[in-house]
Amino acid sequence: MLVQNFDFDANLTLARECAADMVRNGLYSRFGLTEKERLEKAVLGCMGEYAFEHWLKSLGYTYEVDRAGFENRNSDAFDFLIGGSKIDVKVAKKSTDRSPNDNWTYGYPQEQKPASKDFVIVGWVDYAQKQIGFYGWISGKRISEFPVVTKNTFAGYSYRTPNHEFKWGALNKNFERFFQNVLAGKAA
Repeated sequence: MLVQNFDFDANLTLARECAADMVRNGLYSRFGLTEKERLEKAVLGCMGEYAFEHWLKSLGYTYEVDRAGFENRNSDAFDFLIGGSKIDVKVAKKSTDRSPNDNWTYGYPQEQKPASKDFVIVGWVDYAQKQIGFYGWISGKRISEFPVVTKNTFAGYSYRTPNHEFKWGALNKNFERFFQNVLAGKAA
């Protein structure tokens, strides 16, 4: 699902400012990255969250965003809270011309305790095409049931930390059902 009417460039500027503040104020780096790499990773995450928020607004949903700073904590408790459900938005940088498909794999960091989130939305940011899309969703509990690995089984690169890995095909692509579950306050 491609996010429509999203001003990529304006949001990228905001994401860079937000990411710089996050890193400056103590955003935890579990990967031992350089400051430049930490900024790039934070910008990517911000872009995913901004696109999801844009989408929520366009659909008229009420939500809360965890915007507390990182002065007194290392990470956020959730990205969005809707109807009592904690939602985590995860995006990957799209580095190929191919469209995302069910065989791609996603690694959710084990130390982020996926079961503590009710739902996880997975998508991509395509800097070349200036597009953001959401491929599907999954419960945090379900993610915690996937094996923990240290190497991405699809692309072959090593993860920097152990990850619960799953194929994008495990994601539910029915976002109408996602919103029904969230508004009903139940994880599925």
